[in-house]
Amino acid sequence: MNYNTKLYNKMSTELKNFISELKDQSPDLIIESAYELVMKEDLLSIFEYTDYSQNEAKALFELPYPLDAIYQAWLKNDLSYMSLHEDTIRWELEKIINAKNNRVA
Repeated sequence: MNYNTKLYNKMSTELKNFISELKDQSPDLIIESAYELVMKEDLLSIFEYTDYSQNEAKALFELPYPLDAIYQAWLKNDLSYMSLHEDTIRWELEKIINAKNNRVA
Protein backbone atom coordinates (compact mmCIF):
# COMPACT_ATOMS: atom_id res chain seq x y z
CA MET A 1 0.00 0.00 0.00
CA ASN A 2 1.06 3.54 -0.69
CA TYR A 3 2.58 5.16 2.41
CA ASN A 4 0.92 8.48 1.59
CA THR A 5 -2.47 6.79 1.87
CA LYS A 6 -1.50 4.93 5.02
CA LEU A 7 -0.14 8.13 6.55
CA TYR A 8 -3.25 10.14 5.68
CA ASN A 9 -5.50 7.46 7.16
CA LYS A 10 -3.41 7.30 10.34
CA MET A 11 -3.42 11.07 10.72
CA SER A 12 -7.14 11.24 10.01
CA THR A 13 -7.78 8.70 12.78
CA GLU A 14 -5.49 10.70 15.07
CA LEU A 15 -7.56 13.84 14.42
CA LYS A 16 -10.85 11.99 14.97
CA ASN A 17 -9.52 10.69 18.30
CA PHE A 18 -8.43 14.20 19.30
CA ILE A 19 -11.92 15.52 18.54
CA SER A 20 -13.52 12.65 20.41
CA GLU A 21 -11.38 13.37 23.47
CA LEU A 22 -12.25 17.07 23.28
CA LYS A 23 -15.95 16.26 23.45
CA ASP A 24 -15.45 14.93 26.97
CA GLN A 25 -13.71 18.10 28.18
CA SER A 26 -15.02 21.27 29.78
CA PRO A 27 -16.13 24.11 27.50
CA ASP A 28 -13.13 26.17 28.66
CA LEU A 29 -10.66 23.45 27.64
CA ILE A 30 -12.44 22.99 24.33
CA ILE A 31 -12.10 26.72 23.62
CA GLU A 32 -8.43 26.62 24.63
CA SER A 33 -7.93 23.74 22.19
CA ALA A 34 -9.68 25.43 19.25
CA TYR A 35 -6.42 26.69 17.69
CA GLU A 36 -4.87 23.24 17.90
CA LEU A 37 -7.93 21.70 16.26
CA VAL A 38 -7.96 24.19 13.38
CA MET A 39 -4.23 23.85 12.77
CA LYS A 40 -4.40 20.05 12.82
CA GLU A 41 -7.31 20.14 10.35
CA ASP A 42 -5.28 22.44 8.07
CA LEU A 43 -2.20 20.24 8.32
CA LEU A 44 -4.21 17.10 7.58
CA SER A 45 -5.74 18.73 4.50
CA ILE A 46 -2.25 19.20 3.08
CA PHE A 47 -1.67 15.46 3.32
CA GLU A 48 -4.97 14.81 1.56
CA TYR A 49 -3.75 16.59 -1.59
CA THR A 50 0.04 16.23 -1.50
CA ASP A 51 2.09 13.15 -2.26
CA TYR A 52 5.41 12.90 -0.51
CA SER A 53 8.08 10.38 -1.43
CA GLN A 54 7.44 6.92 -0.04
CA ASN A 55 10.49 7.36 2.16
CA GLU A 56 9.17 10.65 3.60
CA ALA A 57 5.64 9.32 4.09
CA LYS A 58 6.96 6.14 5.72
CA ALA A 59 9.17 8.15 8.10
CA LEU A 60 6.15 10.13 9.29
CA PHE A 61 3.92 7.06 9.32
CA GLU A 62 6.29 5.32 11.70
CA LEU A 63 5.86 8.07 14.31
CA PRO A 64 3.30 7.21 16.99
CA TYR A 65 1.41 10.49 16.40
CA PRO A 66 2.55 12.08 13.13
CA LEU A 67 -0.11 14.79 13.08
CA ASP A 68 0.78 15.94 16.58
CA ALA A 69 4.50 15.82 15.73
CA ILE A 70 3.93 18.19 12.82
CA TYR A 71 1.68 20.40 14.93
CA GLN A 72 4.38 20.63 17.63
CA ALA A 73 6.91 21.59 14.93
CA TRP A 74 4.47 24.27 13.70
CA LEU A 75 4.32 25.75 17.21
CA LYS A 76 8.11 26.09 17.28
CA ASN A 77 8.55 27.85 13.95
CA ASP A 78 8.61 31.60 13.49
CA LEU A 79 5.96 31.79 10.77
CA SER A 80 2.72 33.64 11.25
CA TYR A 81 -0.67 33.82 9.63
CA MET A 82 -0.82 37.53 10.41
CA SER A 83 0.53 38.70 7.05
CA LEU A 84 -2.07 36.53 5.29
CA HIS A 85 -4.78 38.04 7.46
CA GLU A 86 -3.52 41.55 6.71
CA ASP A 87 -3.51 40.83 2.96
CA THR A 88 -7.06 39.51 3.16
CA ILE A 89 -8.21 42.63 4.99
CA ARG A 90 -6.51 44.86 2.40
CA TRP A 91 -8.09 42.96 -0.52
CA GLU A 92 -11.53 43.08 1.07
CA LEU A 93 -11.19 46.81 1.80
CA GLU A 94 -10.19 47.46 -1.81
CA LYS A 95 -13.17 45.48 -3.05
CA ILE A 96 -15.59 47.33 -0.74
CA ILE A 97 -14.18 50.77 -1.58
CA ASN A 98 -14.18 50.04 -5.34
CA ALA A 99 -17.77 48.85 -5.18
CA LYS A 100 -18.77 51.93 -3.19
CA ASN A 101 -16.96 54.26 -5.61
CA ASN A 102 -18.61 52.59 -8.60
CA ARG A 103 -22.07 53.14 -7.06
CA VAL A 104 -21.30 56.81 -6.42
CA ALA A 105 -19.87 57.50 -9.88
